[in-house]
Amino acid sequence: MDSIGLSAAHGQQQPRLKVTSPMKDSSVVADTPAYFRGIADPSGALFLNGVEVPVYNTGVFAAPLPLQEGANEFQVWHVSGADTLRKRMVVVFEKPAPLQPTAGFSIEYVRILPGGDCWLQPGDPLQVEMKATPGMEATFYKGIPLFEVDTTAVGVAGIYRGEYIVNPSDSLADSSVSFYLRDKSNQKTVTAASTQRITVLNQPHVLTGLTTSGHAPLYYGLGSDRLGGAKMGFLDSLVKLEITGRTNDMYRVRLSEQAQAYIPVDNVRLQQGAYFRPYSLTGSWSVTSDSTFDFVRIGLDERLPYTHVVQQHPTRIVVDIYGAVSNSNWITQKEGLVAIENVWYEQINKEVFRVFIELKDKQLWGYQVGYEGNRLVIRVKPQPSTLDLQGFTIAVDAGHGGSNRGASGMTGVVEKDLNLAMALKLKAAFERAGSAVIMTRTRDQSVNNSYRLRRFRESDADLLISIHCNSSRNPMVQGVSTYYRHHAYRPLSQYILTEMRKLGLADFGNVGGFNFTLNAPTELPTALVEVGFLSNPADEERLLDPQFHDEVAGSIVDGVSRFLSEVSSR
Repeated sequence: MDSIGLSAAHGQQQPRLKVTSPMKDSSVVADTPAYFRGIADPSGALFLNGVEVPVYNTGVFAAPLPLQEGANEFQVWHVSGADTLRKRMVVVFEKPAPLQPTAGFSIEYVRILPGGDCWLQPGDPLQVEMKATPGMEATFYKGIPLFEVDTTAVGVAGIYRGEYIVNPSDSLADSSVSFYLRDKSNQKTVTAASTQRITVLNQPHVLTGLTTSGHAPLYYGLGSDRLGGAKMGFLDSLVKLEITGRTNDMYRVRLSEQAQAYIPVDNVRLQQGAYFRPYSLTGSWSVTSDSTFDFVRIGLDERLPYTHVVQQHPTRIVVDIYGAVSNSNWITQKEGLVAIENVWYEQINKEVFRVFIELKDKQLWGYQVGYEGNRLVIRVKPQPSTLDLQGFTIAVDAGHGGSNRGASGMTGVVEKDLNLAMALKLKAAFERAGSAVIMTRTRDQSVNNSYRLRRFRESDADLLISIHCNSSRNPMVQGVSTYYRHHAYRPLSQYILTEMRKLGLADFGNVGGFNFTLNAPTELPTALVEVGFLSNPADEERLLDPQFHDEVAGSIVDGVSRFLSEVSSR
């Protein structure tokens, strides 16, 4: 719809009424819910089918559109004094057409699950799906039967699925898989071949590779979302891995008989020739301190893969080393340890060596796992000597920046600008409290997340706070939320959320296990703060208010201060 009428709002020419959703006076939608959104002169009153729709001081409005199947007519009125502007909208809701069976005698598609080119080992399942004429005889590869799936489960007839367990005699090498559909009544057969390619790893020795850089991510599986798949953790460079398969751009990695992981192909260099499975006897340990950090060093013959978690009550760092077998006959612990109370190990099975590091304090302040040569080193950060903002070093991240604009509001404001404005206010508030502040950016510039992480790691900050604004397709969703990745760091995010809620913001929640890059480090407690939803008119109005930015900064500082007070009282 075109803008109709103009009025002055916030010093700028604003349309008297501009509807941005639906975009046309007459439109067709295929899913619900739908929303009535746009900008109107806030000095007037806006009605949708006789029901008033709130218009905020910014001029932004949003309301659900109640739709029934078929044509839905809406009368829009904007009343300003004695003047009424009227609009008529028609929104036709057409449910998506149901899936239709394959027409004629044919194969509509074939696919290998879960998708993409694959490397498989003997013993792996080769899982496939075909959509074709219903009620036929279907096979694939070596005449392996395909079975038609119940229509109630998949919504349409003619979906065939099958599975074959790869055996050592299979010699597929970058090969397609053939599918066959046979009509027994007239002896007709049609065939199709997968576009995806299969390779069977039946070489006489294990396939190994080395990680090519530090912080190579290990994933639990092949799932993904906008933040990527769920991660086990990260590996140092030159860690030896046994490769047991590949799907698209991910290698499957064997950690032990009971554990596997996935790692991006770009993070691994395959070793040429015959190499043995990752294995080492463990050597002697040393547990020392340089007064800034405590260190646990474990001797190995080669760089083995590892994962680590934190247990609480009591607080322990637990590191699993895969392919390691105990030959540790002494553990030397020096005096002067500032973070570590005790260390020990268990050989939990023939391939997993588990390291326990018990800490002196209940709150974890950071740790890092990596290699020095072939020694695995766990560096542990002690609790600060004084739990007060005075003298603390706090990293403040203004999300997005430069070409990365982030979300945008109905007024045209972009997230990167609001994040920076609030981060600068937060910097000033922490400095008034006596803290040193490290910023990722103090102006509008592009900053990639790798740089942000590197800067924080090099700064040895005590805490990290990342400032963002949220957004949703649903403009009625609103509120503040905080996010953490590691459970040991949850209290920081909880105290910040509690203080932020005192500003009258709706509670969108405290979200754990969050796969955001700046929540990933174990080196320091981190919290992501999504202050409000730019997609929500009420939140956007507050986010545009500089005084609100001061209140946000004060609330975050109060949250951090309460966190420190709680830790000191334990």
